[in-house]
Amino acid sequence: CLDFPEVLIGAKRGSPLILGVGDNEYILASDAAAIVEHTTQAIYLADNEMVTISPEGFHTKTIDNVTVAKELQEIEFSLDQIELDGFPHHMLKEIFEQPRALSTCMGGRIDTQSGKIRLGGVSSYLRELTRTKRLILTACGTAFHAALVGEFLFEHLARIPTETEYASEFRYRNPIIEDGTVVISISQSGETADTLAAVEQAKERGATVLGIVNVVGSSIARATDVGIYLHAGPEIGVASTKAFTAQVAVLTMLAIELGR
Repeated sequence: CLDFPEVLIGAKRGSPLILGVGDNEYILASDAAAIVEHTTQAIYLADNEMVTISPEGFHTKTIDNVTVAKELQEIEFSLDQIELDGFPHHMLKEIFEQPRALSTCMGGRIDTQSGKIRLGGVSSYLRELTRTKRLILTACGTAFHAALVGEFLFEHLARIPTETEYASEFRYRNPIIEDGTVVISISQSGETADTLAAVEQAKERGATVLGIVNVVGSSIARATDVGIYLHAGPEIGVASTKAFTAQVAVLTMLAIELGR
């Protein structure tokens, strides 16, 4: 403003907001891909948090003026991962990246000798998950189609009654969530507004919520009780490709593990 021309303020409400912290520079963006060219260090703001940037540095607090300590996080991909690398567009590049994305997604999670699956992100909740009486899968867009595959897998392999709901409908109705219900929310970005709202509603009603996302540190990853990362690498194309196949792979591994 006119009174403080050297001060920049960013506030988060709904849509994602991150602050890139570089060498004598700060960058506000909605996606880490926009800042990775300049820095690999960032902080992720939560809803109703704001950051004040000045020549002296930055300060994070809530909109109620309560200071919030935020730790710098390392962006887990590099600039070369989001370049076209000779392809005419990102979608075609990401189609061809599917074998590598699946290898990374499943790598270290399947013991080929014992046949066991290790999903470290859910190990502490595994007993609760295996005892669940009902699963609700919620997602939007391409992730919803992965959820439909997951519904078949959980009922066929784990013998757990499963429903799939479009997140934009789930959040606006009055869903029945009884004791023992687990809600699984799926999103590539981890920032899908309707899916995030469904997560919040499910938690308010007492459900255990598991997130399956690709972007580390995203809003859904932070909001859920437990989660599994896809590790498919950054996906720039609007039409999801490698993230979809990774979602199906994670759902398959989880269904097998719950069915043991």
